[in-house]
Amino acid sequence: MGLPRMSESMMKSMLFRFLSHRVAWLAVVVSLGIGALFAHTMWSMRQEHWDYQLRTNTNLSSTLAKGLEWSLDAVDLSLQKTAIALNEVRALEGQEDSESHRALLDSLWRDIHNSDLLVLDDQGRVVHRALGVQSVGKQFVSHDFFQAFRVHQFPGVFIGQPTKELRMGEYVLPIARAIRGKYGVLNGVVVGMLRMQEINAWLATMDLGAHSGVNVIREDGLVLTRFPYQETTAPRSLAGSGNLAQFVAAPQGSFVGTAVIDGVERLYTHNRVGHFPVVVNVAQSTHSIFQSWRRNAWQLAGFAALLMVSCLGLAVLFVRELTRREATEADLFTEKERMRLTLQSIGDAVVCTDAQGHITYLNPVARQITGLEMREVENHPIEVLHALPYAVAGGAQASALRRALESGKTVDRSRTTLLHRGSGELLEMDESASLVKSFDGHVLGAVAVLRDVTVAAAHEARMQRLAFHDVLTGLPNRTLLQDRAQQAMAHSKRTGDMLAVLYLDLDGFKQINDSLGHQAGDAALVHAAKALQASVRESDTVCRLGGDEFVILLCELASKAHLQSIAHKVQQACATPFVWQGASYVLHASGGVALYPDHALQWDALLHCADTAMYASKQAGRHQIRLYQVHAEAALLARAEATAQAVVGPKA
Repeated sequence: MGLPRMSESMMKSMLFRFLSHRVAWLAVVVSLGIGALFAHTMWSMRQEHWDYQLRTNTNLSSTLAKGLEWSLDAVDLSLQKTAIALNEVRALEGQEDSESHRALLDSLWRDIHNSDLLVLDDQGRVVHRALGVQSVGKQFVSHDFFQAFRVHQFPGVFIGQPTKELRMGEYVLPIARAIRGKYGVLNGVVVGMLRMQEINAWLATMDLGAHSGVNVIREDGLVLTRFPYQETTAPRSLAGSGNLAQFVAAPQGSFVGTAVIDGVERLYTHNRVGHFPVVVNVAQSTHSIFQSWRRNAWQLAGFAALLMVSCLGLAVLFVRELTRREATEADLFTEKERMRLTLQSIGDAVVCTDAQGHITYLNPVARQITGLEMREVENHPIEVLHALPYAVAGGAQASALRRALESGKTVDRSRTTLLHRGSGELLEMDESASLVKSFDGHVLGAVAVLRDVTVAAAHEARMQRLAFHDVLTGLPNRTLLQDRAQQAMAHSKRTGDMLAVLYLDLDGFKQINDSLGHQAGDAALVHAAKALQASVRESDTVCRLGGDEFVILLCELASKAHLQSIAHKVQQACATPFVWQGASYVLHASGGVALYPDHALQWDALLHCADTAMYASKQAGRHQIRLYQVHAEAALLARAEATAQAVVGPKA
């Protein structure tokens, strides 16, 4: 904690000395002047950008309003002519032939460019229509353009809510006028329409930026269309909002407001569409208006900030460099001390080398394990620490550190042997090695960490032997036998060689164990194990299953005569006299033989066959070894599942 406080104190002292110079204050004043000039310039540019966008949007809204007015005037003119014609012939009062009325109307509509018209009676039913418009008889009594005249006695032209029902599923904007008879009685409604697809295609040419668009709004607040927003069957209304109040307050104008529909702040420029109850407004989000200005502002701000920082940076560069050097030296000293203490106190041996594998450092544990001092091995190859290049399959393998240097990769735990130069003791070590690289990736050297595992390795070897060998006799146990048997069966299947399993049980062992004691019994078992091992080949496996039962795995037999010869040797070996406390005792063995693949294809079944044959030997008088056979000697082994034929008979 002392070093950071010292560094902070030095920094404060440097800062005080820096501010005490007039050049420092000059740098501060120049930087502030640059910042003030930038702020004034950007504010002026912002105001000019806003004024330009306001003029542009005002002209745009005026142009859109005028274009929409022309379209509505064209439709309204058709409506007025149609209404006058129908009133003249009193077509909706039921006094003229409907066919003549339809012919008159069709003739009238052919002379008008816009033919999307239909005529409703006083019940809202279609009585006359143009080609492609809804069929005769369909009712529109619930639609706003009919209710406006029937219920509200709306005067003049009425702009309805966009709908799909007038023109076969296509969105259209209905424009309607009432057909009134004598005394102002409603006789029907003539309805024209503008295709919303054409209106939206016209509005699509306007690119105002994100969250911006053009709105066409009825004076009661109903949004007739918005672009670029998607069309929807759900009507949207601005009724009661402050924005709508400003739209209808004057024929044209502009203001900044927050949208009721999506809550986005926008610049609104609006124009009334002629004498129609419709307002066109261009709504551009303030964010998109200032987007290009912000981009330019950030660029200029970056340049101004660069100038300001440069002024201040040049003034403080010298102080910062001194402070950095002192802090770096302090940090390096701290890290070096920490590393030295760590390597001195660590419990593992640590060896450092250069990029060529020459020793540059040994920590105390490494010196203790090897019996060497640093001066004896400095600049020597790493191999001087090892007892010898450890042999692997008759060859030589480099140390883990040398392999790391050659491969350029970290080498994890690897077993090696070190020679203590003082005592000559060989030590088993776990070694791992890592590379030391520069900031640009070049190898500067390597570090090897070695841990003494001599005791652990010996314990591991002992546990490995106990797991696969009988504790008393040292012979392979059942687990190791099964593993070797599987390998031998696979080899026999591949080569076609004969494979036999000889199952033995010592005759007379129980009498020795009961009369002379367990120590004598154990000695008898050890004697039998040695005799059996001496009687077979090195490629064969002698196993003690437990008690006085042994199994011999005989591999690569040339013939049954070869098997018989080995069986004779085994029987003679078992009959070798056993001496205990000066007295001699003779043990015999009863055994059974099973062949692979003649008697079984699986190991457990093959062992069972040999056991059955051994049991048959016991029943037949002991002291013999019999070959397993099915359905033979049934009288001799009435209680057994199979029988056996004598291979070696009892000794005379």
